[in-house]
Amino acid sequence: MLEVKNLHCSYGTNKVLKGIDFRVDQGEVIAVLGSSGSGKTTLLRCISFLESADSGTIRFGDFEKDITKVKRSEIRALRMKIGYVFQNFNLFRNMTVRQNVLEGLVTARKMDKKEANAIADEMLGKVGMLHRADYYPEQLSGGQQQRVAIARSIAFRPDVILFDEPTSALDPELTREVLNTIAKLASEGVTMVVVTHEMSFARNVANRVIFMENGVVVEDAPAKEFFENPKEEATRRFLRTVIEEAAVKPGQTPETESSK
Repeated sequence: MLEVKNLHCSYGTNKVLKGIDFRVDQGEVIAVLGSSGSGKTTLLRCISFLESADSGTIRFGDFEKDITKVKRSEIRALRMKIGYVFQNFNLFRNMTVRQNVLEGLVTARKMDKKEANAIADEMLGKVGMLHRADYYPEQLSGGQQQRVAIARSIAFRPDVILFDEPTSALDPELTREVLNTIAKLASEGVTMVVVTHEMSFARNVANRVIFMENGVVVEDAPAKEFFENPKEEATRRFLRTVIEEAAVKPGQTPETESSK
């Protein structure tokens, strides 16, 4: 469905992605794990053309091309098929919840406003935010804002949704709220790639887990196998560190930390 091969990306002299091969099939939920600086966000941003890759190929359905030679018109067409949910919501502060979801449908898709309103309300209902449709972002909690951002993304009915650490700006209670929303979408067969630090989500919701370190994919395995029988020492070291960091927090155990 969506695949990149031998993807390289640098910021100046800093090589961030060093020959990434990555694929997501229709209906899959992939969790991308790794320490800060491993290249997870850059991977998503290159796939969605928010960053320019140095080299590599991209395939999306029948479309396949050198990623550095994709035309602007082709990028616009691909973006119509790819949803993106940012860490910090990126809602328009001067628009209501409903207007935030409507904007892309009416402006980018040139959709009839009546039809767009129906879709906006449907998607807000799906994420439990229809009752806040006339609120502004500043009147919402972080978790509510992120759920609106998810509604905005799914309103386009994209083929795949990319989530860039969607809970990193949230406290534990709001994190659960957002992860439950994403898990619900997963249960409905929505194709998703989720960059996350939430181990319980990766274990219980994802079909596959990809672990990145220093700009390369170290391990790519079914979620159960990844957690119960990691093949690479770097993966085992990462999982040990996650458990140890959770264990030292006062009043928490690795289990409660991983459930956030």
